[in-house]
Amino acid sequence: MDIVRLTDGAVPRMYFVDLDGTLLSISSEKYFLKHLVKKGILAPAAFLRFLSFYVLHPGKTIREGKGWNRNYLTGIPPEVIKREAKDCSDILLKSSIRDWTLQSIHELKNAGCETVLLSASLRYIASGIAEKIPVDYVQASVPEILNGKFSGQLNGLRPWGMNKVVLMRRICEQKGVLPENCASAGDSWSDRFIMRESGRSVAVCPDRKLRKLALSKRWRIVEGRHTKWA
Repeated sequence: MDIVRLTDGAVPRMYFVDLDGTLLSISSEKYFLKHLVKKGILAPAAFLRFLSFYVLHPGKTIREGKGWNRNYLTGIPPEVIKREAKDCSDILLKSSIRDWTLQSIHELKNAGCETVLLSASLRYIASGIAEKIPVDYVQASVPEILNGKFSGQLNGLRPWGMNKVVLMRRICEQKGVLPENCASAGDSWSDRFIMRESGRSVAVCPDRKLRKLALSKRWRIVEGRHTKWA
């Protein structure tokens, strides 16, 4: 595999990689939800309440994507979610890693590039995966804790859409790196913002709209089955 390089042939200073659909071939949080239901941690009534939020707030789903809803966490102690997320991370690493993306991380790491896993997925899942591969930093969704249990809300920015660009710029500023000296990899139309910001972008198993954009921008396209959240 040819290493991901900038347009001038230089190795990127930093590599921003999406998780679901890009590093993984499935939705990590969708898998996690099923895991919690199967183990009886998430009761059927709580799962139905979680689904009802999408019915009640369709506009928010359009604006923020289907993964905005963290209501399923409400009332669960953090230690339970951390434990189960670790188990799921181990399974996902063994069964659902996209080989091209993992190899690109390894090759860029060996060339001196730092990798940031930038994902709207739950931080505990993303961190569990990052611990086992050469990822230097993780930016993911951080659930709010009130009175020792999850509230169902998030703290800080959810790394999705334009928020990824905001977080990318913060990290680049802290590291003294320009975004145009970085590379990014994504799979969905919502990743277009950070991919436009980067000096080199790769569309990994992209959806139809991102594929069209990638062709027009002459971004690299890695072929494969696109991952759907629902």
